[in-house]
Amino acid sequence: MKKLLLFTTTVLLSLNLNSQHKKYFKTIYKIESSPLKDQQSSGTCWSFATTSFIETEAIRLGKPSISLSPMFYVHPTYIDKSEKFVKTKGKSWLDAGDLTFSVFRAYEKYGAIPESVYNGIIKEDWQHDHVEMDNLISTMLTSVAKSGYGRIKPNSWKQSLKGVLNAYLGKIPEKFIFEGKEYTPKSFAATYIGIQPENYLEVTSYSHIPFYKKSTLKIPANWGNNTYLNLPINDFESVIENALANGYSLAWDGDASEPNFNFDKGIATLTKKEEDLKITQKLRQQTFEDKSTTDDHNMHIVGKAEDASGKTYYIMKNSEGKNEMDGFMYMSKNALLLKTISVLVHKEAIPKTIQAKIK
Repeated sequence: MKKLLLFTTTVLLSLNLNSQHKKYFKTIYKIESSPLKDQQSSGTCWSFATTSFIETEAIRLGKPSISLSPMFYVHPTYIDKSEKFVKTKGKSWLDAGDLTFSVFRAYEKYGAIPESVYNGIIKEDWQHDHVEMDNLISTMLTSVAKSGYGRIKPNSWKQSLKGVLNAYLGKIPEKFIFEGKEYTPKSFAATYIGIQPENYLEVTSYSHIPFYKKSTLKIPANWGNNTYLNLPINDFESVIENALANGYSLAWDGDASEPNFNFDKGIATLTKKEEDLKITQKLRQQTFEDKSTTDDHNMHIVGKAEDASGKTYYIMKNSEGKNEMDGFMYMSKNALLLKTISVLVHKEAIPKTIQAKIK
């Protein structure tokens, strides 16, 4: 494991949420990571966050810092979930959003590509903008899925889908030159990244599924019926704390629609009343069941900080462009504990006392 970079910094900002005074954040842990990327007008935070996580894991393993292409994983994921959408006659998930599982599935099957080789933006366009592409795919596949038994042409619609993806994202190269050497995506992943997807777990904390076991979490974007390790809230918090203290970052899936999640300011808190509460298992379950906590955004947890009063915040790499915190979000501890659906982490970051309870 690469030595954890521990340093303390002070970030000054004007906090206009409840007052006009200056607050500062003192960094407790900050894990070395890759530069931020901007998803722009695309619903691919899931791929940006997980790609950042993979880049950061590679650094932890002693590999050179590299900017990977998030769109490399978007391409095959659209194909996979489109196949299920057609198979289920339009009943499964087809929206632009997705989960970390899809990136890891594509990484394991296809590898990785530097963003400088394949950025998912064709020359005639200027940024990630998937509105038109998503509308075309939805219209086309809804028509295919509802065309009736015996009328679906399995090869034709797949070729049409690949044509749309290639038109908007560009065709993925089978081979490429990087720093004077030729690679395939698979050989590049083995050489430059070196992570093993089986070593990572998605961890959640809800009482309607068994604790210390892997279970399927029924959320809309989990079209692949992926399984999560479910832990009680105290152990869930311990995993996050232990990971950051030992140099492991975590990919985050959760609800970022709260009124006090200010992306321009880079601050994510709950209401004042909720910030004073103790976040319990019961409260987490309640907000999951009443759908006030949903999986609407993905970010990447890379550190821990505290404000002038000693209140704990977590440092999140975001993919929604620059803000007053240089693209990062500082999320309060209560916001993290209540609004997190799950975190992706290396299994060695889970405390051994918790590992011993896993069935």
